[in-house]
Amino acid sequence: MEFEKLLIQITEIFHQSIKQYKEKLLGTSRFSDVTLSHLFYLEAIYHLENPTLTELADHLNVSKASATAGVQKLIKKGLARKVQSSADQRVYHVSLSRDGMKLIEAEIHAFADFAENIKSSLTESEIRQLTNIFQQIIKHSRM
Repeated sequence: MEFEKLLIQITEIFHQSIKQYKEKLLGTSRFSDVTLSHLFYLEAIYHLENPTLTELADHLNVSKASATAGVQKLIKKGLARKVQSSADQRVYHVSLSRDGMKLIEAEIHAFADFAENIKSSLTESEIRQLTNIFQQIIKHSRM
């Protein structure tokens, strides 16, 4: 039970740290209505580098209709844009808008800041131990 409580506390610290960093970087109200689902879509678009709607749907393991609806929400919020392919007019590519890119960059910086805070509170030996533990968790969590 203590392990579960500690894991919950670490998760809460992580989320609070990310939230504070983003608020410092972006302000509190500008992106306050962005949901976790929106972030999943934004991160996928960022990592896939201008995917088609089909590629995005496949990556997120959702239907093309769901991906289209998700992208439409991002477009409405000004976080993404959809551009018709010049090679095949049935195909649309999705990219991040300037605000979408700012949000993803804030996420990346916030995570790096959180990781640096953890590293600065540990010895080199503890960092190696934690790295090994994380590697074991990842190895046994893959599907």
